[in-house]
Amino acid sequence: MATYPFERREYLEDVIESQGFYVMNDYGREIPCGIRKIRENSEAFEKAKKTAIFAVDKHNEKLENSSKLKLLKIVNINFEPTAGAIYYITLVAMDTSTRKILHYQAKVLEKINTGFKVEMFRLAPYVPKVLEYDEEKNCCIRINNLQDWMDENYLYYKCCYTFKKLVSVKVIKDEETGKSMGYGFLSFKNHSVAMEFSERNKGKPMPNSNQIYSFEDF
Repeated sequence: MATYPFERREYLEDVIESQGFYVMNDYGREIPCGIRKIRENSEAFEKAKKTAIFAVDKHNEKLENSSKLKLLKIVNINFEPTAGAIYYITLVAMDTSTRKILHYQAKVLEKINTGFKVEMFRLAPYVPKVLEYDEEKNCCIRINNLQDWMDENYLYYKCCYTFKKLVSVKVIKDEETGKSMGYGFLSFKNHSVAMEFSERNKGKPMPNSNQIYSFEDF
């Protein structure tokens, strides 16, 4: 059985678990057709923003009622060079009817001579589904001491992905600046499941960080 350096193993795990929407390291830049993160304030990011706008517009075209999504922010864009390109976009959008703000994921293909095509548009997996969302039954624990880069994608794909009883993840941000307030909430199906996750991880270092897990019941 072939063995790979840690960076490659981590990269492959991230690609498989997140379907390309989250990769922790830059190993994808070192291999042909590797998936890599597009940095903000770069020329490539400005071009990639057009794919996010296109994806939201196409999603809105499919909606039969008056409710539409308004793109508010791009959380992350990953890029896979192919005969054209594949963009894996995590974005924040507001439902103009309900005013609800949620995270979405879009996979957009850019083909030579044919333009963009939306292959996937969905709620991010860490957003509670309608049937799962029940504040009276679910149990939240607060996760503290989050570093600036520890967003919902990180908490879900690196900290919680293998724990299948998770309902939702939310990082609390400053309303004016949009920056993390340094804490968030993990929602589980019930109290015993929340305690199981807390006891399994309390006192241990968070992935790719020297930060120790810190929890509070909520």
